[in-house]
Amino acid sequence: MLSHQLQMNSGTWEALRSQGVDEDVYLQLEFVFEARSQQRARKLEKYLRAETVYEVSSHAAKRRWVRSRKWAVVGLTQPMPVSLKILNDWVAWMVLAGARHGSCEFDGWGASVPSASV
Repeated sequence: MLSHQLQMNSGTWEALRSQGVDEDVYLQLEFVFEARSQQRARKLEKYLRAETVYEVSSHAAKRRWVRSRKWAVVGLTQPMPVSLKILNDWVAWMVLAGARHGSCEFDGWGASVPSASV
């Protein structure tokens, strides 16, 4: 799980760099976890709210190919500087937080690259 996420970070970092992102650019990262139950999702949501200043919520996430209801924990970080090392450290922390606080699986992250000022 973690190794897969870290591999994805390398490719995403290269894509961000090709769009002009470097260590001086602050990005807000969107993130998603999957949880098997509302209780697990709420446990992780509560932990992230206590430990970070992220916007975090949880909700039922019904997928067509899954018979049982799954829950999602979604959120948005505050703007932060990024580098490959920062992203790798952050993803490692998020994967561990999900595993330890609700047995939730970190499903990934994304970011919108800010437009250049004119």
